[in-house]
Amino acid sequence: MCIADPTEPASPMTDSSDTPSHDSPASSSGDDATQQSPLEVSEYSDTEQKIFDAALEEFARKGKDGARMQSIADAADINKAMLHYYFRGKDQLYADVFRHTMHRFMASFGASLIDAPTFAETLRAFIEGYVSFVRDNQLCVRLIVNENLAGGTLVAENVQRMKTTEGTPPQVMVQRIRTAVDEGEIRPVDPEHTILSIVSTCIFFFAMRPTVEALHDDASDWESFVTSRVDHIYKLIYYGLAPRTDKTATDNSADAD
Repeated sequence: MCIADPTEPASPMTDSSDTPSHDSPASSSGDDATQQSPLEVSEYSDTEQKIFDAALEEFARKGKDGARMQSIADAADINKAMLHYYFRGKDQLYADVFRHTMHRFMASFGASLIDAPTFAETLRAFIEGYVSFVRDNQLCVRLIVNENLAGGTLVAENVQRMKTTEGTPPQVMVQRIRTAVDEGEIRPVDPEHTILSIVSTCIFFFAMRPTVEALHDDASDWESFVTSRVDHIYKLIYYGLAPRTDKTATDNSADAD
């Protein structure tokens, strides 16, 4: 985020209590979309949050290239000069909105994973948390999908940060999977491949909702379908990770023949 340069004319801000009180890397480096915002969600002012909400919808529906700063300002009920007071340009705003979206994802259910006492409960909390976030934040998901389709530079930066930050959902799941393997609760699996499989099953039926509704009569009641889908995904993954018994190995061998 960016505050006005003290050498520039006075800003259009009329409420001094809403003036950004923090310095940003962008204030000294211009439109550097790769700079990391130092802010936590709670540190955003009311105006900044309005800008984020308006920008999220604009970017999610039109993409970064199609989005217009004037449209974002109008939706946030501020003038364009005030928008540029906070953000030097569209690239910086897009990068900050994307980071804000990823932070919302991490904060939405990370605590429930940490508090879960067993691997089974951690797995269920991850699936329930991921599905709930996707269901309740369709614009966020669309933004993330669009960024992936556009090349995913910001996705890569943020996912790498998530993987190495203590307490984030992916990091917690990797640790719990490794522990479950070591303790013999599940068979030996690659944690990152396992997480990819879980995430794929959690997001696919939202991304392909019209197809799912055409294939499944039960999907006409979407909320009920989502609830049953969470339970099915959990059972599919958990029992699929169960240790192999001698009988299972024999049965699998017979099936292969």
